[in-house]
Amino acid sequence: MYLLTLVLGLGLLLWGMKELRQGLQSFAGLYLRQLLLWMTATPIRGFWAGGICTAFLQSSTALTVMAVSFVDAELLPFENALALILGSNIGSTLTTQLLALPLEQITPYLLALGALGYLFIPKRIRYLFLAVFGLSLLFFALSMLQSGMAPLADKPSIQQFLQQLGNNHLKGVLAGTLLSALLHSSSATTGIVMLLTENGQITLPTALAFIFGANIGTCFTAVLAALVSSRAAQRVAVFHVLLNVFGVLLFLPFVGPMAQGLSLIGGSLSRQVANAHTLFNILSSLLAFPLLPKATQFLKRILH
Repeated sequence: MYLLTLVLGLGLLLWGMKELRQGLQSFAGLYLRQLLLWMTATPIRGFWAGGICTAFLQSSTALTVMAVSFVDAELLPFENALALILGSNIGSTLTTQLLALPLEQITPYLLALGALGYLFIPKRIRYLFLAVFGLSLLFFALSMLQSGMAPLADKPSIQQFLQQLGNNHLKGVLAGTLLSALLHSSSATTGIVMLLTENGQITLPTALAFIFGANIGTCFTAVLAALVSSRAAQRVAVFHVLLNVFGVLLFLPFVGPMAQGLSLIGGSLSRQVANAHTLFNILSSLLAFPLLPKATQFLKRILH
């Protein structure tokens, strides 16, 4: 059942990507390209746009997959998308939504609107409805992946494995990466770790290592989408992975002192885990921001 849900979810995700890309290419023309270019005209503007859009969508995965789509459709140069990715990591840490959007409740209506509009509305505007259909299909697929695979987290075998990690931080990173990739949600993984930490089943330093790994695992969906995309779009997905690996390499040696600092700040153990997640993403993005020009050159060199 879990395998069937995974296969269906991934298939719908790729289909949504294809329809979104085709609709944007056919409808957008100059205007959407100008808007996207304006949003990312400077790295600072792209950085803020990424953070706000992710807080709005409540999904850094969705924004990253959309950025891959835009670059693949040649609506956005890959260099401009990198700052969006940096901002999306920060936006994903916000616990309060800037604008409450009941995406799960409105997605079926958006799917119907997009399909009917594409079938019955003539001329170029029909491609806008095709893009709406593709985008809503993308959200439906992400929701399906998360809800369908989340029950795995309740399995005693998985929880027992987490408890056996002890204080091996590298194992914690690897386990967090694998589970987050499996669940297609770093948020679901973070929730599990917060519960286990609060119950005293894993230590705070191990929990932090697990959270670091979860940030790498959440890149899996965008990487998968990029496999069927252009070389420029693949650079965006690779940058997303490198950003989170950079953060892990930066923070992993300081897991112990970081855990002590979070304990001094106070709050419940689950709150300390949540604070660690926020701190990791904000500092990783801010420290990586000055390296964007170097990252652009590096990605062009390895994926030419």
